[in-house]
Amino acid sequence: MLRQRYSLLRIIRAIIWFFSSTSKRRRVRHELARISASLFGDYYVGDDYKMWREDVDFRDKFLELSPLSPFSEERKYTLREFARYTFDVPGEMAECGCYTGVSAWFMAQTCPNKNLYLFDSFEGLSSPELYDKPENGVQVWKKGDLQTTEDVLRKNLKMFPNIHILKGWIPARFPEVDGKNFSLVHIDVDLYQPTLDSLNFFYPRLKPGGVIVMDDYGYFTCPGAYKAANEFMADKKEHLLHLPTGQGVIIRSAT
Repeated sequence: MLRQRYSLLRIIRAIIWFFSSTSKRRRVRHELARISASLFGDYYVGDDYKMWREDVDFRDKFLELSPLSPFSEERKYTLREFARYTFDVPGEMAECGCYTGVSAWFMAQTCPNKNLYLFDSFEGLSSPELYDKPENGVQVWKKGDLQTTEDVLRKNLKMFPNIHILKGWIPARFPEVDGKNFSLVHIDVDLYQPTLDSLNFFYPRLKPGGVIVMDDYGYFTCPGAYKAANEFMADKKEHLLHLPTGQGVIIRSAT
């Protein structure tokens, strides 16, 4: 009953705004989105009027690369900002779980002075373990989900000479970059074991000031990734940042 009353008040406010001034009509659209969210459940609708949404070049490229899945826009923008942050940090870049290459595109474009090593099986997810089973009726991953092809990735990233694709299950091909140091590592593998394997390998090779961004750290759909990250960082001196985008971030301190 309270939810319906809340929605009714928002509808009345939206009508008043619509007829009050042109400047408030954008807020009417936002209010309608919030009304829909409140009527159908506890769904998140973020605040409007954020400056980053005026970055037309970023948004156009994101929608070009991800036309069927526009909902990770904030995460991609955040990752690009960390690429900018680490531009002058020595070392290469890596991504574990690159899917169709949307994240990799922004990493490579922002830091053309660095090699970017991409690790993916191109067979989708491996078999989820017990740790990876979410509760509360949210989406359950299964083997083969998020499968794509190497051809799609190469097509999306063909303009970048600094891309190196290492096909295989994590961590099988990590030893090929064993002697390298890294400034930025993006981990987007959704499950417990590949998240833990990625952290075990890349954290010791992360230069001071370098950053690890975990795409799926704060999602109920990825409890294994959350568990792996927290276990790994339990005895480390850095703080694991939990961003409101759902990402988890580690900024390597000086050793």
